[in-house]
Amino acid sequence: MRYSQITLGGLTAAALFLGCEDSTTSRQSKQLGVTEPAMTMAVGFTSTVIARGNAGGFHVNSKVGDYNVEINAQDNTDFVVANISVVPGGTSGWHSHPGPVLVVVKTGTITFYRARAHGDGNDGICSSTNYPAGSAFIEMGGQVANARNEGAVDATVTATYFVPAGAPTRIDQPAPGGNCPA
Repeated sequence: MRYSQITLGGLTAAALFLGCEDSTTSRQSKQLGVTEPAMTMAVGFTSTVIARGNAGGFHVNSKVGDYNVEINAQDNTDFVVANISVVPGGTSGWHSHPGPVLVVVKTGTITFYRARAHGDGNDGICSSTNYPAGSAFIEMGGQVANARNEGAVDATVTATYFVPAGAPTRIDQPAPGGNCPA
């Protein structure tokens, strides 16, 4: 029997975390010798939202024959669907998401870099996977990653985001360093 499960609990905590502000101002940070992390920008990467809707909290267990899929969101959840185009040499920049993202590669190949988590940050060690047209993958919420088009043709994907109600779909992250490409 095949069995798949996606659990989306705890997204409210992620939304609350994203809504928090550091009470230290930039000027105070500079006086303390603290520098802001260097965020990486998307280049040659265009994301167009085609639909967004609220599903509330839900639990679906769909079983047909030997095929069983379970999806569970304990918190108020938005679904966001976007078409994304990445030109050759383009990059998403380092980022994370407040919930999981289901990605289908339509054309070209996406090279997806994942920073290895280490404690509260990462240790500058990355792994990569190539996803050619016709493949699909899941970005886990909170995972620091970078999608790149290292091929010679445009890469296009459709992404379905599961995020806390009203939350952004993307959180910019600093480049991990180490063997991770900028």
